[in-house]
Amino acid sequence: MTSTADPSASAVESGHAAYFRFRDELLGPSRNRVLSGAELCEAGRLIYGRPEGLSLYGIPAPDMEAKGLRLLGRTTIECSIDPYSAAVAVAVADLRTGPLPTQGGMVVDLFCGSGNFGFHLGQRLGLPVLASELDPDVYQATRHNLDRIGSAIDLRLTDYRVLLASLTPRGPHDTYVVEPPWGPAFTAAGLDLEATSPPVPAILADIRRHRAGLPCLVAIKTNDQIAHGSLTTSFHGATHLRTITPAPTLPYGANMDFHLYRLPGN
Repeated sequence: MTSTADPSASAVESGHAAYFRFRDELLGPSRNRVLSGAELCEAGRLIYGRPEGLSLYGIPAPDMEAKGLRLLGRTTIECSIDPYSAAVAVAVADLRTGPLPTQGGMVVDLFCGSGNFGFHLGQRLGLPVLASELDPDVYQATRHNLDRIGSAIDLRLTDYRVLLASLTPRGPHDTYVVEPPWGPAFTAAGLDLEATSPPVPAILADIRRHRAGLPCLVAIKTNDQIAHGSLTTSFHGATHLRTITPAPTLPYGANMDFHLYRLPGN
């Protein structure tokens, strides 16, 4: 009997299985291990379809080891790559209206990770970036990488609430990046933003308290499957401005979306 199975479909399914095995390894045993250049290229191939698909700070995976960059397993899975971060930065720039106040504005990256999201926002908007990272291993690797590329991002090893308390709002162009660890919030039903660590509604409440009545922009990364409307619930009272959806490279529920909101003032 002649098989009617599509060989290309079987290859895609096999590739997706390899991705999820790789993902489990990088978020498990290799969570805090610095990956080799070959492993970074494999990550690019499995996640984005080609080694160069994994790219941070304008440096693709095949060049990262030679440039002295260090990526932990968890950061390799969790990071926002160059094309995604750059597209969000362009969208934020397009939304900015009117002249900047005398003191300009700022980008505040509350859960820094690789720092690539804040890096692109700061470059595109011409604003200083202030960032916090609570995990000491991630902090050390990212601090090393930012130094290697000559970035002026002010990265602090601290809780995001401590960072917020240390800052003075500058104006309505201030942009906050919200990417808390997903952990158990990543479920078969989708990403539950009310179950991240900490929950997104609590983070937004902290930002509002810090803003003391001044509006601001918030950029948040999610996957492409949201559980029980938790994105809408989390941003109740905010204005949705734009959603940026990169071309999917993985099964539904494992790809990235980025959303821009304006938190209102009093």
